[in-house]
Amino acid sequence: FPIPFACPAIGYSSAASIPLSAPAAGLSLELCGGEDCTPGPVEGAVEVGSTATPIATGIFGLEGDSVAGWTATLLVSPALMRYRISDAAGAVVQEGILDVDWVRIDGTEQCGGNQHADVVIEL
Repeated sequence: FPIPFACPAIGYSSAASIPLSAPAAGLSLELCGGEDCTPGPVEGAVEVGSTATPIATGIFGLEGDSVAGWTATLLVSPALMRYRISDAAGAVVQEGILDVDWVRIDGTEQCGGNQHADVVIEL
């Protein structure tokens, strides 16, 4: 008969390190978590003056560049992340789906914890 277990109310997050296999200056990365999502900025663009709510892509933050690589911060740990790489003119250079293997870096198995993944985009 299992003993009840209470987890602390902590909001965990996930972070993925995403370098390019061949770093190149001037490229931008757009991401979103899950299979049925459309890559875009952290929040989808909304016209100036519009009262529409920005559409979240599942990515909490995305920092870095195409030379040093990016760090994506997420509120969840999706097994798949869709990506799109564009050049300085906005033309799509490459897009696809990343298979992400997350590793819990703290917390407990019962209650979860923050997670990290290293993902390389082959370019």
